[in-house]
Amino acid sequence: MPDEDAVLEELMGHLGEASGRIRASRRLLLEHAMMDESRYLRLAARLSEALDATETASREARRLRDASQQHRTSS
Repeated sequence: MPDEDAVLEELMGHLGEASGRIRASRRLLLEHAMMDESRYLRLAARLSEALDATETASREARRLRDASQQHRTSS
């Protein structure tokens, strides 16, 4: 089995990059005053949902990594 901590660290890195790119996409819509246009409301909503999902996944990966590290130090 691969080193769980290493996998979780890499996962957190990918999720952090994804969150940053989603934020940049939202910022781009906002800077061009497209967030409030009805044509772009669904896209803006999907970007918000994607950001929530990636941040939730990142928190879960961090929780698993911390639990794994704590389990090893208490054993």
